[in-house]
Amino acid sequence: MPTPTPIALIKPANRLFATIDIDTHANVFTPGQLPSTYYMTGAGPFLRLRPLHRSGFGMFERPTRVVGLYTGTWVSGESFEENRDDNDNILFSYLGDNATDITAAIATLKLNAKTTQEIIDQNAAVHRPDLNNSIVYVDSGPLEGSVFGGDQVKTNNYYRPMKVVDATAADRNAHTGHAFASSEAAETFYGVHYPALLDQLMQLGQSAQVIKTDMSPRGVTVETPIQTDLQYYPEAMFENRAAQLNFLKRLYMSFV
Repeated sequence: MPTPTPIALIKPANRLFATIDIDTHANVFTPGQLPSTYYMTGAGPFLRLRPLHRSGFGMFERPTRVVGLYTGTWVSGESFEENRDDNDNILFSYLGDNATDITAAIATLKLNAKTTQEIIDQNAAVHRPDLNNSIVYVDSGPLEGSVFGGDQVKTNNYYRPMKVVDATAADRNAHTGHAFASSEAAETFYGVHYPALLDQLMQLGQSAQVIKTDMSPRGVTVETPIQTDLQYYPEAMFENRAAQLNFLKRLYMSFV
């Protein structure tokens, strides 16, 4: 059931992590994107704030969520736990089903770190050193804040970005998304490319937000409440993705 703003869950204190597109050829976070950010308290609710997508802007709230990271081929017809336990074609890292465990799991990932340059060197080597279920947090360079995984069999000794996978419960089918980024990495990305925009998105948790439509020439303005679990302004409404992005930036900067 859609819920109108404000959504109290949406605030920096509840932000666990983000997802981000990675250009694995240039070894940078892809420009021209607005990373999704994820929020949770206790064992739920859990919310994904998705500012830019071909299907549009949306906020998707669920009462519970189980979260992991993977690289490789996820079997979409099988459940979260079936992939976690039996899929030999993925590297997998379990984060948890509550905010405390997810935060702790991310902190543990950060203890096994490599630099962006070390990731590049491994992938560029003529004779790549063998990797054995190696999952590493990138702690410096252009990819700082992401997580990569590599294995001799599963990735042919390449390091590949670890992506977020989440489901309502472990025995349910999962949503697979973009590459993981720490909350700090998302905040830095927004600060560099779109100053103040992430703060404006937090207004979704502070006050009621509406979309105003001017019905000129009769002088009537229609206000449509922004709600969860709906999608607004898909890419198909615009000439291209850049036009969609520019429109949505203006929308977010209008939040009060």
